[in-house]
Amino acid sequence: MKISILMLTHNAPKYVKESVETVKRTTGVDYELIVVDNASKFWTKRLLKKLESKGYIDKLFLNPENSLFAKGNNIASTMCSEDADMILLLNSDVRINSDDWLSKLVSIHPAEGGISSYGVVETEPIRADGYCMLINRELYDKYKLDEEFAWFWGVTKLESLVLKEGKSIVSVRDHENKIHHYGGKSGKGFKHAAGMGIDIEEVKKWFTTGKVEIIDHLD
Repeated sequence: MKISILMLTHNAPKYVKESVETVKRTTGVDYELIVVDNASKFWTKRLLKKLESKGYIDKLFLNPENSLFAKGNNIASTMCSEDADMILLLNSDVRINSDDWLSKLVSIHPAEGGISSYGVVETEPIRADGYCMLINRELYDKYKLDEEFAWFWGVTKLESLVLKEGKSIVSVRDHENKIHHYGGKSGKGFKHAAGMGIDIEEVKKWFTTGKVEIIDHLD
């Protein structure tokens, strides 16, 4: 099994450096790190090229425009190796705290296919957070992230489609021993992104089938 880790970057070089470098401690899983940079300033792009030259990044695309979350990850997904079985969406403002973080996530992944993640959104509709989310590649390739919802609602809609297909979603609530998410370090450029104005009641209607299984903690 091989996992393609997709990471989007937009400025915040301090956090990007920590995210990329700590991913390197991953053991027990065959993976590749694919980075798509969304039109960062000079210093972040320079850092990424240096990290690529050191072997920390397997594939790098310097996007001349900020394509935001949905389109950016869809671009990154086209760069996955042919033998990749799974895709992991991983934010660029995280710190990996344990070398088994990814193998543990794989261990709880639904056997029949679906989504597993670190992080839970506790408000209705209760769902997996999107900053560290593992999904079978065939499901991602089938649905992609809906670019009409350029920021986090694209992940929410993807989850609803996975549940409608009868697949499962498992999410870990307390995960600080595995991964830390700083949150919001890439700025506020998403505030006027497509789809951000959707009514939450409409979002709730997406979730007509299934529910997210929550695990409190992984050792």
